[in-house]
Amino acid sequence: MVVGPSMLGGSRHFNYYVFPPVSSYIFANVGLMGFFYFFFITAAKTDVAAIAKSPKKHKYIAAISVIVPMVCMTATGMTMRDQMDTNMGKPSSVGGIAFALAFSSFPVIYTILRDMNLLNSEVGKFAMSVALLGDMAAILALVFFEAIIQAKGGGVKAVVFYIVSVVIFSCFMVLVVKRGLEWVVDQTPQGKLVDQNYIVMILMGVLVACFLTDMLGLLIGSGPVWLGLILPHGPPMGSTLAIRSETFIHEFLMAFSFGLVGLHTDVHFLTADTWDHQLAPLVYMTTVGFITKFISVAAAAVFFKVPTRDSLTLGLIMNFRGQLDIMLYLLCYRKHVIGLPGFTLLVLHTIVITAVSSPIISLLYDPNRPYRISKHRTIQHTPPSTEMGLVLAVSDHEALSGLITFLDFAYPTTSSPFSVYAVQLVELMGRASPVFIDHKLQQKEEEEEGRVDEVQSAFKLYQEKRDECVKLRAYTAHAPKRLMYQDICELALAKKTAFILLPYQQDCLEDNTLTELRDSGMLSVNADVLAYTPCSVCIYYGKGRLRNARVRYSVDQQHSIQPGQRVRQETYRFVVLFLGGADNREALHLADRMTANPDISLTIVRFLSFNHEGEDEREKKLDDGVVTWFWVKNEGKERVSYKEVEVKNGAETLAAIQAMNVNDYDLWITGRREGINTKLLEGLDAWSEDHQLGVIGETVAGSIFASEGSVLVVQQQVRNQKGGDGFLNGKFDYKKLVSSWSCQ
Repeated sequence: MVVGPSMLGGSRHFNYYVFPPVSSYIFANVGLMGFFYFFFITAAKTDVAAIAKSPKKHKYIAAISVIVPMVCMTATGMTMRDQMDTNMGKPSSVGGIAFALAFSSFPVIYTILRDMNLLNSEVGKFAMSVALLGDMAAILALVFFEAIIQAKGGGVKAVVFYIVSVVIFSCFMVLVVKRGLEWVVDQTPQGKLVDQNYIVMILMGVLVACFLTDMLGLLIGSGPVWLGLILPHGPPMGSTLAIRSETFIHEFLMAFSFGLVGLHTDVHFLTADTWDHQLAPLVYMTTVGFITKFISVAAAAVFFKVPTRDSLTLGLIMNFRGQLDIMLYLLCYRKHVIGLPGFTLLVLHTIVITAVSSPIISLLYDPNRPYRISKHRTIQHTPPSTEMGLVLAVSDHEALSGLITFLDFAYPTTSSPFSVYAVQLVELMGRASPVFIDHKLQQKEEEEEGRVDEVQSAFKLYQEKRDECVKLRAYTAHAPKRLMYQDICELALAKKTAFILLPYQQDCLEDNTLTELRDSGMLSVNADVLAYTPCSVCIYYGKGRLRNARVRYSVDQQHSIQPGQRVRQETYRFVVLFLGGADNREALHLADRMTANPDISLTIVRFLSFNHEGEDEREKKLDDGVVTWFWVKNEGKERVSYKEVEVKNGAETLAAIQAMNVNDYDLWITGRREGINTKLLEGLDAWSEDHQLGVIGETVAGSIFASEGSVLVVQQQVRNQKGGDGFLNGKFDYKKLVSSWSCQ
């Protein structure tokens, strides 16, 4: 709008130099190409097969979200036909406008949810599923409306020709083009990108699809959508297209598309002269459409027992307008259904609705709210001799090997087993919707197709060798980098696990050169999991002897040796740096589990403040209780030792750690930060840069400390102590309300 007639475009000199008459044709065509390629790349990420898997409530809400507002807007428009101008007052025009305003397009909702970081949230998944169902219905409705237009222009003969054209084009796309694309995928080596020549041909095919649909009398924008839908989504085809073309489409072509819209938007046409015949009917129709769509979606969601807060959010999301809607408005303008004032009003309606709804949704809906629970989900509060659940999250085989070594040291037994929920994190490429795969449900299919990768094979092998004391269930999460933490936290919440185990990710190598970011984006995942976790978190940094350690496993508490087990006499030395606070108490409880392992000797070093300076009385009592419990339980074991060190500040804390013969220890265990006496860290906080490990963890893991030992940093769950809004967060019981009315 800035370069359009509403602002700068109102100047003749600006138009002459920036948009001379010779450029208008080129600008318009490049702008339309931007829309076409946007529709194509979004459709290419869409999993059409997900429609069949959609729950019934999604289908019902999708139908209600379209039918109710469309009927209401059509009724509103028909009652105002007398004051509309000739073209807008036609029943087909009223129906077309109502159709354009009633549907919620998947490309628009996907784009906005991606920008708002809500793709992986429950409401985001719900909204995309509903929008996708609506889009499929919209494609069929477009064919129907186009047939009506053909009938008015050329009679039965034109309708028959149109239907035959649709059938021929559909068969050509499905039987010829789709098989050709599948052949290209088969020719691509596993894990590699599709050859660039094929990508160029596919991108040129978008324009060919536009030409064919326009030649056959179909809507020109439907060609790219159809081509995108039949494209094999995900790797390697979808991901290669996203890598090769998405930036160019969004950053270059779409700039022309928005410029094209701005050149057709002129707020100076919004005057009293155009109000009665063009603007007033559209204002009433858009207002009725927004209100009825919001109410119908929210009410339907509440009816299906969706939490009230989520239902209200869903109602706002389904009212989002965007690129596809503007394309329909342009079509209505070029078909003379609406004039330039009407087009300007609809564009402003799109901007206002999206601009107002987005911040309201941010205030109303927090995707991380479910993770803030009040129940204890910690190692400390897991009863002894019971199964302990944990989520293990990795992105590659290298990180997995270290975590498996640590789990063996944690020593699951038949009387105190582990229930491991192992999730492999993969960056979402070539798909619009995040995918969460439960491999137990798809095991047979994957084995038949040979789709089991290295990480999943390692999961399976780990569980088979420790079958008596470890239950493992494997998952794969395809999600955007910045949203991977939600899959981890959601899994931990659903399975009620005691802790999440993550590999430590470094920013720099030992020579201070930057490392390449891993495909999963684990550098940001660790920080987000620590911030929003519903349970405790352990971050393991494997190095030194533990990288190649061979650990005794599958032994019960009496250490009886089963046939075929490996027995090693090598002993590993672990040390707990106990500085007090909730995180250190959690670390001590985890270390207590390791004392049952005959291959481990454990040293507890407790740091106390000189003259009790800076101590919190409550935290001190809790620390004393846990330390006393641990020592009473383990003082008879020769492999367990305990000592106390008194320090005045952070410098003395660091000096005491460095005086411990750092290379004598294979694993350093400590709490991250919560509840630590600030006197013990005084002067060290300013030097801390890596918040994953906390001050002490970073110090021990750093190159300056020169320790070859691995590091384990523990953060205890931070419980939610506040009560929630019962109405907004809960599920509204409509049956109870109806029954109470009926009794009156």
